[in-house]
Amino acid sequence: QRAAASASGAATSGASPVFTYGELGLDDSPGDFHNYMDPPASG
Repeated sequence: QRAAASASGAATSGASPVFTYGELGLDDSPGDFHNYMDPPASG
Protein backbone atom coordinates (compact mmCIF):
# COMPACT_ATOMS: atom_id res chain seq x y z
CA GLN A 1 0.00 0.00 0.00
CA ARG A 2 2.94 2.28 0.65
CA ALA A 3 3.82 2.06 -3.06
CA ALA A 4 0.34 3.25 -3.99
CA ALA A 5 0.65 6.21 -1.63
CA SER A 6 4.06 7.03 -3.08
CA ALA A 7 2.66 6.97 -6.61
CA SER A 8 -0.23 9.22 -5.58
CA GLY A 9 2.16 11.66 -3.96
CA ALA A 10 4.44 11.74 -7.00
CA ALA A 11 1.47 12.32 -9.31
CA THR A 12 0.25 15.14 -7.09
CA SER A 13 3.75 16.61 -7.07
CA GLY A 14 3.36 17.13 -10.80
CA ALA A 15 5.32 14.12 -12.08
CA SER A 16 4.07 12.43 -15.22
CA PRO A 17 1.93 9.34 -14.62
CA VAL A 18 4.14 7.35 -16.97
CA PHE A 19 7.17 8.26 -14.88
CA THR A 20 5.42 7.18 -11.69
CA TYR A 21 4.45 3.83 -13.19
CA GLY A 22 7.95 3.41 -14.60
CA GLU A 23 9.40 3.96 -11.13
CA LEU A 24 7.39 1.00 -9.88
CA GLY A 25 8.26 -0.97 -13.01
CA LEU A 26 4.76 -1.04 -14.48
CA ASP A 27 5.67 0.63 -17.81
CA ASP A 28 2.53 2.77 -18.24
CA SER A 29 -0.48 0.58 -17.55
CA PRO A 30 -2.63 1.58 -14.54
CA GLY A 31 -4.33 -1.82 -14.68
CA ASP A 32 -0.93 -3.49 -14.46
CA PHE A 33 -0.40 -1.80 -11.11
CA HIS A 34 -3.10 -3.94 -9.51
CA ASN A 35 -1.67 -7.07 -11.09
CA TYR A 36 1.80 -6.11 -9.89
CA MET A 37 0.62 -6.00 -6.28
CA ASP A 38 -1.50 -9.12 -6.69
CA PRO A 39 1.25 -11.76 -7.13
CA PRO A 40 3.09 -10.96 -3.85
CA ALA A 41 -0.20 -10.78 -1.94
CA SER A 42 -1.38 -14.06 -3.42
CA GLY A 43 1.88 -15.73 -2.46
